[in-house]
Amino acid sequence: MQGETKMVIYVCEDCVDGIFTGVYNAWASRLGHANVALRVEGPTDLELFAEYRSVETDAQKAQKVADTIRRRMGETSYEMIYRAALANAPEKADCIYRVLAVGLSRHTDSRIARHLIEGLQDTNACRIFELSRKVQNEAHRYEGFVRFREIEGGVLFSEIEAENQILPLIGEHFSDRFPNEHFLIFDHCSGDCLVHAARQQWFIWRGAGKELPEYLEDRSGFSGRGAGRESCGKDPEKARRVEESADGIRKNEEQLSSERIEKIKYPAYSAAGLPPVSEEEIQRLWRGFCGSISIRERENLNLQRQFWPLKFRKWMTEGSGQESRL
Repeated sequence: MQGETKMVIYVCEDCVDGIFTGVYNAWASRLGHANVALRVEGPTDLELFAEYRSVETDAQKAQKVADTIRRRMGETSYEMIYRAALANAPEKADCIYRVLAVGLSRHTDSRIARHLIEGLQDTNACRIFELSRKVQNEAHRYEGFVRFREIEGGVLFSEIEAENQILPLIGEHFSDRFPNEHFLIFDHCSGDCLVHAARQQWFIWRGAGKELPEYLEDRSGFSGRGAGRESCGKDPEKARRVEESADGIRKNEEQLSSERIEKIKYPAYSAAGLPPVSEEEIQRLWRGFCGSISIRERENLNLQRQFWPLKFRKWMTEGSGQESRL
């Protein structure tokens, strides 16, 4: 019909910064909230009589949206929206936009805006609440289920297969636990990798699945060269320091060389004049310990699967081998 406004659909990158950039562009278009929609990249059914616009991720625009959400809707609402944006759900971007269209409106009282997501009678707010809880629960489980193994150069390496993009949520946990270690956590589902250098700020290496195998074959340093870095910390001050920290990794490559790491790898054994323990021996001892604390007569396999689902065991040390009885 002549004069009818065409629906404009913004297609954004499937990450927090990408979705927030899409929110910024859709709002700035002045087309009206009813005439725009957000979608994340990926296979989807195209809509008839709709105009599709690709969104280029812009960190500055995303930061402006994040700051506005914090100021208008509060830190709790921001964290829930942030976690929902990490979920594996194609409708998440549009749900976030619909909630923000109400929460950031000048016609919405600030007290109402801060408790908007708690109003579960709203379909979009309820969906954000569900996705946020789902992502938070999975991240919490992976904080206990991640297992590292040491590769050449003294780097700790771990593999996971998460349903959602939980790497940004577990980065702070593991960097606090291992501040003096160089470690990588690779997610096979998203293809991203959490990178942490000793005494540096962690960052997300997006699209690491294309370059990580070459790095593991080289194993000559810890730099993450050519990585598409993304700040995923919830603290804006830390987010601004991520790129600077990533550059610092490259500048300190010589200090992080394998020769230096070799000297500090096993200080306790070196001081005692004992040979270092191999990674294979450590894994064998760990599986033996897990087997020794299990009581065969009291095994409950159904309860095991409830607290230790099979999907986590593939990448866990105690999840393989005949010695494991847990």
